[in-house]
Amino acid sequence: MSNPGREVYLEGYPSAILCLSLGQLVLSYALGAFILYRLQALLGTSYLILCAASLVVGLKYRCRFCWYFGRRCYAGLGRLAKLMFQPGDPQEFRRPENLVPAAIFSFTVLLLPLMVIFVISVTGFSWLNLGLLLSYAPIAVVPGFVLRKNLFCDHCKQAELGCPAYEGMQGKHGIKT
Repeated sequence: MSNPGREVYLEGYPSAILCLSLGQLVLSYALGAFILYRLQALLGTSYLILCAASLVVGLKYRCRFCWYFGRRCYAGLGRLAKLMFQPGDPQEFRRPENLVPAAIFSFTVLLLPLMVIFVISVTGFSWLNLGLLLSYAPIAVVPGFVLRKNLFCDHCKQAELGCPAYEGMQGKHGIKT
């Protein structure tokens, strides 16, 4: 791991990290839904459905292959995955067939509101639109990368075992199958 002096949470992440992660997730989903709702109410509702679908896809294609399956990971999804799915082979965690579907949904949920509020701000300027544009990145996008690298991934057992996202954040690229 990049910081050998840091503790790896083998039994599960502390409650404070879980609360921070879930709070950031809910806040970013709510803000994204509000952004799309401003464009059209049905889009806001559709976005929330997309968020739920993204979580289920992540549980199926990522969490069930993770070392934290059945345990409390940084977002608590390992336990939820155990309630919904059978465990997968941990050797399958790195496979593109498991990585790509979850990544597509995750990045769509993350970037769609950013693109929409950018277009809305350019085509119909208002201070509210500008405020939403300037607040979405620090609330949804930046923490997803900063917190993940420094607070979640550096303490993750799966990062030690092999995780493409962690390796990418460390500057190591390439998926080993």
